[in-house]
Amino acid sequence: MMRFSVRVGRIVVGVIAFVATSTPLMTVAESAWRDPHAQRLDGFVEGREFLYNMESFLHRFSYRQLSSYPGPGDDGLYGTGGSITGDELYLEANFQKTLMFDNGRYAVITRMQRREDFDGRFDRQLLGIKRHFGERWDGALVADISGDKGLVNFQYEATWRPDDDRRLRMAVVQMNRLYNNKGNSNNKYERTPTTYFVHYQQHGDDRLNADIAINFSPETQYQNRLLGLDIRSEQLRIAGGLQLPLGRNWVTGLDVKFEQTDRRYQPLSSGVTATAEDFSRRMHQIAWTLGATLAERPWHAGIRYFELDEQGWLGQNLAASGQNQRQEVYAFAGVTLRQSDRGWWEPTLYIGQVDLERELLQRPLDSRNDERFVAKLTTAWRQVIHAQSGAVLAINPTFRLHSMNFGGGNVQLHWPL
Repeated sequence: MMRFSVRVGRIVVGVIAFVATSTPLMTVAESAWRDPHAQRLDGFVEGREFLYNMESFLHRFSYRQLSSYPGPGDDGLYGTGGSITGDELYLEANFQKTLMFDNGRYAVITRMQRREDFDGRFDRQLLGIKRHFGERWDGALVADISGDKGLVNFQYEATWRPDDDRRLRMAVVQMNRLYNNKGNSNNKYERTPTTYFVHYQQHGDDRLNADIAINFSPETQYQNRLLGLDIRSEQLRIAGGLQLPLGRNWVTGLDVKFEQTDRRYQPLSSGVTATAEDFSRRMHQIAWTLGATLAERPWHAGIRYFELDEQGWLGQNLAASGQNQRQEVYAFAGVTLRQSDRGWWEPTLYIGQVDLERELLQRPLDSRNDERFVAKLTTAWRQVIHAQSGAVLAINPTFRLHSMNFGGGNVQLHWPL
């Protein structure tokens, strides 16, 4: 469908010619991939309510979070938000606070999460209780509580911390566990959604880090009697990162992400033709980065490859079936320009190629077959706003170089608590 070898070669040459970078090489706070991520009812019935244009993932990548802390599972307030189109905002916001009892053993924990994935935008409001078991283990029971009891979600967690350099987080998420008995719907689950999550992190010195996160959601079965469909859905999401020092002044990093989602739509009554086609999604992403850490002006540069392939029924919101295939490759590079102990610039240049083939059978006006060169400059100003906690605020105006106009504004806040 799309051939990238020549384009990748050209972009690599471009990176070598322009070596400067945006952020110090580190594991960033990627909560969408390194937190429990369950299958949602609205995801496999309604689907996402927006279409991706040629620049959608360029903007999302350029708005990625610039700081490591606080990260998933840590107390703090952090997030990123930026304009994608005239009426669309990319937003990832997270808040967690743990309130310890006087006995030092029990705690109340609360989390707020506002995110998006390939199935659309979603919120989670988690509240529960946490308990320490000795010095190495923690356990927690949290729930996303709704006025409709059938929509309450339960999450069981365990965390192992043998030392400051290693952490293992595990969770089991039960979505809509009481749906059949307590819900207000005539629809029902034959098998309620359950997700198993594990995330292992290991840190060496400041430049040696590794982690892997796995979200596995085995098949769930849902009977939508209004649509006359028996829906089965399963999902696997994996993210991993590795950062290694190369001598005293250099560091390299690799980040990999993968998603596999499969859904089957069958009629509830025999002899009736299904109104929705089976659906499959495959997503692959890999990013490699090289940086200089001890230079007077630290820099890094890298390459990112992204592939998304969707086939079948895209859900009630788009009300269409077809295919959505895209491949993207970017080179990115930038530099850190420190102005004071508390403030610095981090400009970054992104250059890439996007190939998109989208065919929507019920919405032919939204079908696309296009290839486009894209380039974007971000000009993040980062300021320490609370030295004691290490809180950093980033204001990030961006510019589309391929069309020579404003590329959207991005604001980020990272405040450990």
